[in-house]
Amino acid sequence: MPRISIVIPNLNSPMIDQTLTSFRQQVFDLSQVEVLVVGLDGPGLVQEDALVRLISTGTPASPSVARNIGIRQAAGDLICFTDADCIAEPDWLAQFAAAFTDDAINVVGGGVTFVSDNYWTLCDNLSWFHEYLTTTSPGTRGLLPTLNLCVRRKVIEAVGGLNEDYPKAAGEDAEWTTRIRQAGFELRFMPQSVIHHHPSRVSLADIWRHAYTYGRYSVKVNAAFADFLDAPFVFRSPWALALALPVLALGGTARIFARNLAVWPYMHTAPGILLSKIAWLMGAWQTVRRTT
Repeated sequence: MPRISIVIPNLNSPMIDQTLTSFRQQVFDLSQVEVLVVGLDGPGLVQEDALVRLISTGTPASPSVARNIGIRQAAGDLICFTDADCIAEPDWLAQFAAAFTDDAINVVGGGVTFVSDNYWTLCDNLSWFHEYLTTTSPGTRGLLPTLNLCVRRKVIEAVGGLNEDYPKAAGEDAEWTTRIRQAGFELRFMPQSVIHHHPSRVSLADIWRHAYTYGRYSVKVNAAFADFLDAPFVFRSPWALALALPVLALGGTARIFARNLAVWPYMHTAPGILLSKIAWLMGAWQTVRRTT
């Protein structure tokens, strides 16, 4: 059985204790597992023990920096990533470990689920994680998010860690997994390794701010890998992007519902998702305008 390291960036999360409890309750041989929480724990919710270790950064660290610190200190052959607002299903590790018994598999992303009791949180989750829902078919993906990801150490040795030029939780995982794919490693999505995502975005202002920031930084991936990704022309010209913005926002929203029948019961979220897409495009436009 391979040794597994779990790396979690933490910036004073109010629910990191619940995240860690979900790891302590894994149906798995935890003697082969370590959990590295990297960042700050102002509320004092991280209880260290034989499983969990807190690596304090002293000052706030970006997710990229925190994950890279965790990678450097990880002892595992497999390195898994999640966030401090996620709760893992009891078989989360067992499902990942089973996937990696196939030597041809090097990178696996798992499924995402969430509660629907807050409209804006639901809109945010559906807008950005609709390709990774537990109801979505397994297969290859062009990108994988680090809120539910497991990678062989040899992949990181081949491509390096995350790009620390990304100062926010926005686009850094897209850049990294694009670089991994460019190096020839296939990105596999397997929905049976499940986390529950509980972001603290509960208002229109929250999801607008998140989407705008995400757009500002994630659009840089298109520029950095323009030839590899065959990035559309609109993301290279601020004027084209401004003119296409309404069509792109409507199209992006429509595709979410067209590609996955399981999200049809959430059709009422379409206005909120549309607003998040508009915010993303406005953030992207700001970056394209400044860099062209």
